[in-house]
Amino acid sequence: MLRVPQSQFLGPEDLAICQRVFDQICADAMLDRDSTDSQALALTVLTFFQRGAVDHDELLAAVLSRLEEFTKPRGEN
Repeated sequence: MLRVPQSQFLGPEDLAICQRVFDQICADAMLDRDSTDSQALALTVLTFFQRGAVDHDELLAAVLSRLEEFTKPRGEN
């Protein structure tokens, strides 16, 4: 079944996919879920989802391609 992401509303299934991707990346990268970096990660997960990466594996791959933005030590460019 083709799923089209909603631009405004995310249903329970959508949120569950986003949450699993967020949780997996936080655990793998040892990110504190309450940190500024994890907030940026959450925003990125939701953004990629709303842009069409609605499958767990596709969403995970898209976000992981940007992972260095969330794990780079402060002060580096």
